[in-house]
Amino acid sequence: MLIGLGMVANAQQLNPLYDRRPVRFGFAIMGNTAKLKYTVKDNNLNYDSLKAIESVYYPGFGLGGLVNFRLAEHWDVKTMVNIQFARRDMNYHFTQKAINEPNTKVVEIEATYMELPIAFEYKSRRHNNSRFYILGGITYRFDFSSDEQTNRSDTKPIVALYPNTFSYDVGFGFDFYYEYFKFSPELKLSNGLGNQLVPDNFIYASSLGRVSPKLLQFSLIFQ
Repeated sequence: MLIGLGMVANAQQLNPLYDRRPVRFGFAIMGNTAKLKYTVKDNNLNYDSLKAIESVYYPGFGLGGLVNFRLAEHWDVKTMVNIQFARRDMNYHFTQKAINEPNTKVVEIEATYMELPIAFEYKSRRHNNSRFYILGGITYRFDFSSDEQTNRSDTKPIVALYPNTFSYDVGFGFDFYYEYFKFSPELKLSNGLGNQLVPDNFIYASSLGRVSPKLLQFSLIFQ
């Protein structure tokens, strides 16, 4: 579908003054893959028969609105307000003590994010009705589903992350121009800044030294 849209966009130059507008509005439909970047404390893999920890990623989705400001011929700054749904699990593998006893505990980490990203875009020269761009920026996120205040125990697997987080973002995309709108598929990687783990004394969080969320996001943007 994207190839077909690109071929149509390149047939003839459409809306040649579109990028000269100082302010443009639009919306985005997003898919994401969420994962955790983490470290394990020294010697904790031998604690209470804990042998290994692994992060498991899942697909998610989101919606957002955007405002794009023109800075110069090849430079824009873009800000958005997004709602994204993401999930990351952590599997804790223990030594099996009995034949019928499961030796893996799953910690489910679901997130409902309100995001406020801001990104600077550098755009290539427009070729007919398409152009390439790269971007870099920062995102503030608030997680409505954070387990920061949830009660914990050794039998209730929880790894809580702070609800207020920041990430740095890098990515690229393509602009395809049409008579009445611009369509931009975009791929962006967000890496969390700092240690976002909420510490506690139970094995699931206390085995970890540092946790930062990662989000790989693919967006279909219409302006």
